Amino acid sequence: MGAISEKRLFVADSINESAVKAFGWHEPVGKHFSGYTVKGVIKNVYNFAPTVEAKPVCYLRRSPNENMRSGTLILFKYREGTWKSCKEKIEEIIKKENIDFYQTSITNSKENYDIYLKSEAALIKLLSFVSAICVLICVFGFVSLVSLTCEERRKEIAIRKINGATVGDILAIFAKEYFLLLFIGAAIAFPAGFLIMKRWLEQYVKQTSIPAWIYLSILCVLAMIIVLCVGWRVYKSSIENPAEVVKSE
Repeated sequence: MGAISEKRLFVADSINESAVKAFGWHEPVGKHFSGYTVKGVIKNVYNFAPTVEAKPVCYLRRSPNENMRSGTLILFKYREGTWKSCKEKIEEIIKKENIDFYQTSITNSKENYDIYLKSEAALIKLLSFVSAICVLICVFGFVSLVSLTCEERRKEIAIRKINGATVGDILAIFAKEYFLLLFIGAAIAFPAGFLIMKRWLEQYVKQTSIPAWIYLSILCVLAMIIVLCVGWRVYKSSIENPAEVVKSE
């Protein structure tokens, strides 16, 4: 949304969603207030911090005989990615029409709104960095745990192979143990994460949903990491000569 503080555009007797809520109307079209008739409802435009509710706004229709006055406002929408060319075209029109350039300002509502999101953007970067570090620590820790467990259970793996166990059987035993740990951890972490995110989102006026596919994708990624780590390390231990392992132990 762009704006030029030179003229004002009036929409035919419309109000925004916050005004409808303030009036307590369920069917606002056709209702009357202060001598005006509601012709339509416009979605809220958020020009302040994301934690601040949009204020009730009334858009009035300008009379055809009414002259444009200085100090008024023109609102317009532009296609995403065209702001620079749009601004240049408006400045060209201002010069061509001999409008006082110093009393006319061109502003971008999106750029103004982004100022309120600086703290959120910084928080997202910080959380992304911390999350990446935590994931790396968890992966390296898990690989180390699997390697240590396989090293400690080399004799057990060898005896199972002597008794006829295949590589797939040994992999299944280890995978079952670690998948059990995965589901126990998910049962604790997912509800806790959902409640924390829900409380954090409550402070914002416009809230996004937390779909279930996010948790399912996290679970699938973790399961894939387990399969790769366990499969690689256990397979390496299971292909060793069991007789040599028993002798060394």
